[in-house]
Amino acid sequence: MEQSDVFSRKIRWLAIVVGLSASTLFCFLSPLAAFIPALLPLAAALQPSLPDPGKRIVKWFMWVWAFGWSQGLVVLSFLMLNYLPRTRHFVILIVLSSISALLILWWDIELIVDGVRRIQIWRSAAVQEPLPVSLGLWMCAIALNLWLGWGLIGIISTYHGDAGGIYALAMAMVEAAIVIVFDGYLAWRVVKLRQARRADVQGQERKSSP
Repeated sequence: MEQSDVFSRKIRWLAIVVGLSASTLFCFLSPLAAFIPALLPLAAALQPSLPDPGKRIVKWFMWVWAFGWSQGLVVLSFLMLNYLPRTRHFVILIVLSSISALLILWWDIELIVDGVRRIQIWRSAAVQEPLPVSLGLWMCAIALNLWLGWGLIGIISTYHGDAGGIYALAMAMVEAAIVIVFDGYLAWRVVKLRQARRADVQGQERKSSP
């Protein structure tokens, strides 16, 4: 596995800061909910020392988490501005959400730049047989689809046609698009791998035929 699966030190440090800020923000809403954002700093810190499948899983986890949290932060800020009482905790939440928004925007930009660089390297590299999809990536895809389905069911079951519901549903559609792209990428790798192996078998048969 190439070392390109490991993000740069700058991106990993941004992931740690983004995760800690998100975890702090969630602590004001629910201490239990703060556990999920706390996984991001842990994954970013451990990525260089993980085995190759783990590095790839963390890479996809960070991409999905970054763009998913971008939408979630917008929804959370909308709900806070419209439904929370104007107390001293309200001011703290607004400050924390603003800091988180700036950090996630910076992180998104860095990830996009990194993604463009990876695409350029991939296009300039020699054509190679696609790597098989590991069990870890399949498990990550299953977890993402279950999480997406659970979130959509929750949003649809509580949907009443108000502005907040419409906005939450729209953001859920954006997250669904991200997960669908990930699923499509895995399917594309499986198809390309089968095509490459079929071409190798046919090439060997031609060589062995008189």
